[in-house]
Amino acid sequence: MRKNKGCSNESCQAYKKKRNYKETESFCSECGSPLVYVCKKCYKQLPTDAEIYCVRCEAEREDSKNKGIKFWGGGVGLISGIGLVFNIISGKNPIDEAKKAIDIIKNIKS
Repeated sequence: MRKNKGCSNESCQAYKKKRNYKETESFCSECGSPLVYVCKKCYKQLPTDAEIYCVRCEAEREDSKNKGIKFWGGGVGLISGIGLVFNIISGKNPIDEAKKAIDIIKNIKS
């Protein structure tokens, strides 16, 4: 992912507008202040250029990912539900087919 650079001067218009600069640029075109690496989401200054998001925004992203996984049951619930519908239509035993789908997903996860 691309790292974001932004103006370090909080009174600068570029800072207020959350303008992003290219990796090669070193100084703000508005005020001349040195550019720093900023969080992609909240625009706060990052301690190093190794991150893309600050600690808080990264934690929010991880929480969001985990909520999605929990909601869908890691894919087991969704695939089992789809399999159930198709198996009822085709006349196959839905419970046996759902067990097969769960086994396939377990093998994929490990």
